[in-house]
Amino acid sequence: MHLPAIMFVSWGKNTMRHPSFAILPATVMALAGTIATAEAASIHVRPIGIELQAPAAASVLTLTNKGRELITAQVRVFRWKQAGGRDVLEPTRDVVASPPILRMRPGRENVVRVVRVTKRPVKGEESYRLIIDQIPDSKRKGVGVVFAMRYSIPVFFHDRAATPPRVTWKAARKGRTFVLTASNAGTRHERISKLKVVNGRGKSLVISKGLAGYVLGKSTRVWRVRTRVPMTGVITIKGQGINGPFSKKVRVR
Repeated sequence: MHLPAIMFVSWGKNTMRHPSFAILPATVMALAGTIATAEAASIHVRPIGIELQAPAAASVLTLTNKGRELITAQVRVFRWKQAGGRDVLEPTRDVVASPPILRMRPGRENVVRVVRVTKRPVKGEESYRLIIDQIPDSKRKGVGVVFAMRYSIPVFFHDRAATPPRVTWKAARKGRTFVLTASNAGTRHERISKLKVVNGRGKSLVISKGLAGYVLGKSTRVWRVRTRVPMTGVITIKGQGINGPFSKKVRVR
């Protein structure tokens, strides 16, 4: 199941122009946040992931305000890539979301339309993130810090010739930091959850009990974990992928 990243953003007295809620510059922005279900906050989002095969180019999201107060939300789409083993977002005009601003009344459903507007044919798979920012109410006076919510919804477009994920793994130890690298030779993404590593003595290093992250097509994803668990020799990498559980043995370098 696709789980959206939900990020808590704190706002101080003079932070109403916080860059997280402004139009981002052309430089990449690293994805961050805590993985949780959309139901955990005031806004319920469904579906929590979009995948479309060309020529399909449009889909919809339904957002429901589960709280008791009016919510204002900003909706944007960013191109999603991986560079240096990390997730990064870049501004894009190839895919748009409408409407870009929502005023959500309690208990009401709101529909957001997501459309790939570029005429350039899809080659392999294109990855995007639809970002929904809950904008704090500027009329709430006397409040020093306000916590808002950010939802990050994965959006994928692929063609018929796109190849399934084909992931290979590498492991390294640098001091107390264990580095796990996944490289995807396929053109479609892999989704990794319940990721852990087991050493030759049967001791486990749990990297994530839930969603660990995605390995995009023709990309590399890196996890770095500080640990005292001895990780040398041959280890076993275990987890859950799109096509089910996997177990891979690799030698720590």
